[in-house]
Amino acid sequence: METTDRASTRDDRILVVSRILAAAVIVVLVLAWVTLFLLPDQTDHRFAWTITPTMTAMLMGASYGSAAYFYARLLLGRRWHHFGLGLVPTTVFTWLLLIATVLHWDRFHHGTFPFLLWWWIYLITPIAVPAVWLANRRYDPRTPETGDRPYPKWLRAAMFAAGGIMCAIAAWMFLDPNGAIAVWPWALTPLTSRAIAAFVAIPAVGWLRIVVDGRWSAAKPMLETLAIGLVLLLVAVVRAWEQFDHVSGFTYAYVIGTAGTLGAVVTLYVWMERRGRV
Repeated sequence: METTDRASTRDDRILVVSRILAAAVIVVLVLAWVTLFLLPDQTDHRFAWTITPTMTAMLMGASYGSAAYFYARLLLGRRWHHFGLGLVPTTVFTWLLLIATVLHWDRFHHGTFPFLLWWWIYLITPIAVPAVWLANRRYDPRTPETGDRPYPKWLRAAMFAAGGIMCAIAAWMFLDPNGAIAVWPWALTPLTSRAIAAFVAIPAVGWLRIVVDGRWSAAKPMLETLAIGLVLLLVAVVRAWEQFDHVSGFTYAYVIGTAGTLGAVVTLYVWMERRGRV
């Protein structure tokens, strides 16, 4: 009887509190996307701190813009397991940005509305996001959806490797920002190095979560979000190309790696969708 009752509660519902979180986050994400991606040269008075060069601001804006898509899907979604994977990488991201804010407290525009908004967001979300995830995850049936096909072993290994490599990059940029500054394709500061590390941690943890979960239906919204973010990032590269070090091999490795990752994500998505229909 206990097992039956437990199974009946795992109806994949999305709780009201999850939709409220999504709605609030969307507003913030859209505001951040407009400020950082569309107006990257105005961060001195429109953002919590002055970001230079504009490539860094647009990178952050690209991630915020793609995340708005994810949380819009969550707001309007019907099944929790489609979105549960995304909240764990978001939690890691918010923790890292909160730590970066404290470490570089003197770099922020204290007393301004953008700073107060930033500060309260990264005080609240490191607690709110995992709390909502914990509250809603008990309704996850934890079973494959109709049409889900298991990942081949080689694909699981590839995704695990991608997640591990990106976690290492994020850790390096956060723990050794001066080392990252020395080789990064465009100019960084210790604060922007740690901020970029937080953004890199999102897909890094995301790939690992996809492997652990194993359900294609749970991975789809996250990969769609990643693809949108990569498209926006490539647009940012074109817009800020003069800010790159054109002599450094890291510049071309970054561009090729970004484009290659987008191609790999699209290929994976199409292939897995076709496998599910067979």
